[in-house]
Amino acid sequence: MKLDFIKQIMSEFDQSNVTKMKVEIDDLKIELEKESEKVEYVKPVEKEKKVVVEEPIKPMQTAGTPVKSPIVGVFYSASSPESEPYVTVGKTVKKGDIVCIIEAMKVMNEIKAPCDGTVTSILVENEALVEYDQALMVIE
Repeated sequence: MKLDFIKQIMSEFDQSNVTKMKVEIDDLKIELEKESEKVEYVKPVEKEKKVVVEEPIKPMQTAGTPVKSPIVGVFYSASSPESEPYVTVGKTVKKGDIVCIIEAMKVMNEIKAPCDGTVTSILVENEALVEYDQALMVIE
């Protein structure tokens, strides 16, 4: 019975693409090896690749003092949707004036002007999500 089993394994091994095989069943151990057939690999034709070079984003350099967000939250330019914005471009502010609100965890945090000057740009839109230390506006 073992001889028939061994012949069957050998026959199937010869007909397969397998080049080396070890079989262990109880006290029966068979090791079969044959020279591998030369396999020729055909290199696939690659599609033409397009290289897109993106210019690095340069931080916006503006003159003046940036007003930065001290926390992550939602930027509000006014105290309520019906109210006028605290500041607009061209408005003169004094150090300590409220310039916007950042809402974080349902708490409205008033952001104050760090210096006297004129608001030269507002860098975020109303109700935008802002990151910690993100410039919100510039006072010159």
